[in-house]
Amino acid sequence: MLANGFDSALLVLDKVNLPEEKNVYSVEELISEKYGVWYFTFLKILNKINNLLPVFFNKKVYINGPSSLFRIDKLDIFKNADIVHFHWVPKIISYRNVFADKKKIFFWTLHDMNPFTGGNHYTTDFDYSIYNKLLKKNIAKKKQYLKDANLTIISPSVWLGDLARNSEVFKGLSVNVIPNCLDLNIFYPKDKIQARKKNNLTEIDKKYILFVAEDPNDKRKGIHFLLSAFAKIKNKSKFCVLIMGKKLENIQFDFQIIELGFKNKEADIADCYNAADFFVIPSIEDNLPNTVLESLACGTPVLGFNIGGIPDMVINNKSGLLCDMNDEQCFIRNLELLLDMDNYKSFSIEARQIVENKFSEVIVIKQLISLYKSKLVKNN
Repeated sequence: MLANGFDSALLVLDKVNLPEEKNVYSVEELISEKYGVWYFTFLKILNKINNLLPVFFNKKVYINGPSSLFRIDKLDIFKNADIVHFHWVPKIISYRNVFADKKKIFFWTLHDMNPFTGGNHYTTDFDYSIYNKLLKKNIAKKKQYLKDANLTIISPSVWLGDLARNSEVFKGLSVNVIPNCLDLNIFYPKDKIQARKKNNLTEIDKKYILFVAEDPNDKRKGIHFLLSAFAKIKNKSKFCVLIMGKKLENIQFDFQIIELGFKNKEADIADCYNAADFFVIPSIEDNLPNTVLESLACGTPVLGFNIGGIPDMVINNKSGLLCDMNDEQCFIRNLELLLDMDNYKSFSIEARQIVENKFSEVIVIKQLISLYKSKLVKNN
C-alpha cells in the first residue's frame, strides 16, 4: 500500500516472526508504552479468561465473541486512520467500542466464519449445539454494535462470501470477493531434484505426496480421511507421504510417512512444495487455503475436495483433480491416477498460470485500491 501512495501502517497483536519495519506496530508495544508492561500483561491474562469463561474453560472449543479488553480504539494509530482494514482479529477488537465510530471507514477481510457467527470459526470442528444460547447472544450483540457502521466486507472465496452475505450479522452489507495474494518471487517452480536434496528425500523411484496443516490432527483438515484412502492403495511401496506441520498424534498407518515438522522460512516451505509430485488437501471445510495457492504457484498439482474456496483455485483436470465431499472412491481413483502419472508438466504449467493470472500481489492490490477509492469517493 505504501508503494501505491497510501500512507498505511500495520497493527498486529505481537511481532512474532515479523521483520522490523518502520510502519509495523504491535498492540503489545503500544499499550505497554502508554500504560506500562505490567498493565498489558495483566490485560492479556484477563482477556484470555474473558474468552474461555463463556465455554467453561473447554480448550477444545474455539468460540471468540464480540468483546475484547484490548481497547485499540483508544490508540492513536486507530484514531488517526481514515480507513481501518481488519483481517483475523478475534480477541483483539471490541465490537462495541471499535464500531462506535460511525464515520470511520471499515473494511474486513474474512479468514473464517467468526466475524459473522456467534463466535465459532467453522462448523465442522466441533458440535456447537450445546452452546446455542451463547452463540445467539453473541449474534444479537454483533448486530447491535454493527448497526449503521460504515463497514465493507471482503471475502477471499466465493463460498465464504455467500455465507457472509446471507448471515444475520452482515445482512445488508456490501460483500466483495477479492482473493488472497502470494509473493510469486518466493513461491515458484524450482528444480525438483535439488528441492528433494534439501529435504533429505533420496528415494528416486518414490512418488512424494505432500500434506500441509498447522495441526494435522485437526478434524477439519481431514487427515483421517486421507490416511483411510492411502490405506486402500494396493502398492504402498511406490509412494511416501510428506507431512508439514505439527506432529501426528495416536495415528496408525502401514505406509511410509516422513514428518517435515514446521518450516519458518517461506523459501524452505516453497522447497517442500517443489519436492513433492503432488499436494493433497482433504479438508472438509476451508476458506481459501494458502497451502493450495503456494502449491499451485510452485507448479505442483493439487488433489482435494470441491469444497469452500478450493474450486476458486483448482480447475479440475487442469491444475489438479477435485472430488465431491466424502466421495472416497473418486478420491482413491484420482490418487491412483496421479500416482501412475509419469509427467505432471501440463498440470504444472496450468497451475502456475492460474496463480499468475488471479492471485499475484499486483492483481490483488489493484482490486483493493479500487475498492478503497470507490468507498472514499462515496464517503466524501
